[in-house]
Amino acid sequence: MNEKLAGALVGFGGVAEHAHLPAYQHHPSAELRAVAEPDADARARAREATGGSIRVYANIGELLACERLDFVDIAAPPSEHLDAIEHAARGGVHVLVEKPLALTRREAERAQRAAERAGTALMTVHNWHHAPSFRAARAALGSGSVGVPKEIEFSTERTEPAGGTGSWRLDMKIAGGGILMDHGWHQIYLARALLGGCDPRSVRAVTECRRWTDGSVEDTADCRIHFMGDAFAHLRLSWAAPARRTSVTIRGDSGSLRIDGSNVTVVTAAGPERPWPVEHNEPDDSYHASWFPRVLDAFIEAVEDPTRAAANRREAMVCQAVLAAAYCSSDRAGAEVVVEL
Repeated sequence: MNEKLAGALVGFGGVAEHAHLPAYQHHPSAELRAVAEPDADARARAREATGGSIRVYANIGELLACERLDFVDIAAPPSEHLDAIEHAARGGVHVLVEKPLALTRREAERAQRAAERAGTALMTVHNWHHAPSFRAARAALGSGSVGVPKEIEFSTERTEPAGGTGSWRLDMKIAGGGILMDHGWHQIYLARALLGGCDPRSVRAVTECRRWTDGSVEDTADCRIHFMGDAFAHLRLSWAAPARRTSVTIRGDSGSLRIDGSNVTVVTAAGPERPWPVEHNEPDDSYHASWFPRVLDAFIEAVEDPTRAAANRREAMVCQAVLAAAYCSSDRAGAEVVVEL
């Protein structure tokens, strides 16, 4: 590639400023030419953060009318995703979008069709694949240390949603759901990958609101996913926890593996618990800036060959389908609901 790909950010909130922007400022193959952001204060931050080196627009319509772009990176709230994706597709512009892909499964299908008709790449930011602890866990599983994984337990504990009081994540119309949509999305694609890529069959879920009662979404969720091959993933999530913590236990047919924060340990019948080496390279915050360059690298490969986006698009649709089934299950007091793929 002789020239850098020209891109723009759609939305300039915290993740755009602190995770996406730094990656573009140092990337050899892609550069930002512009930002589209409806909020005047956020537009001012974009100008300041870039030293005034990029153009700033109030919306994606103005952006695409004035700029010649190869791609847009959508970091706006979920309620804006579909419109931005369809705008980009009509202009033949590739799309990288923060999760969730869309508010609903039906909207996600529309987004996929728009990209397919345009022949453009559409990828969702699945950055937890690149977390050092999960890279280490995949290496441990690949070594056969715990045998074939059969059950995964996720526990994601947070004291508040990103943005705290007043966050758009507490508004159903903007976010599409609460912590199950926000953090559960990550756990679904991670579980599927750790279980060898098998698809989910059914879901049982219960959601509730324990602390953030002024919002219109759940702040606590318990979700059990039954995958093909009789494997299971149990998701426990809360924005009402006393402290921030992330832990995962993976049980195989000959041992188990545990992720606790940035630490990975393996237990087998052959010996005592032992640590597995992990590359420690990021702070424990909601931005995870050090993971995004790998996401961007994969997206650039998909821009060059849109067929490379297929696996990610399938993964996103699985997440969307599981969440639709999970919320349906919660509405039915935790009854089992089949995941329709």
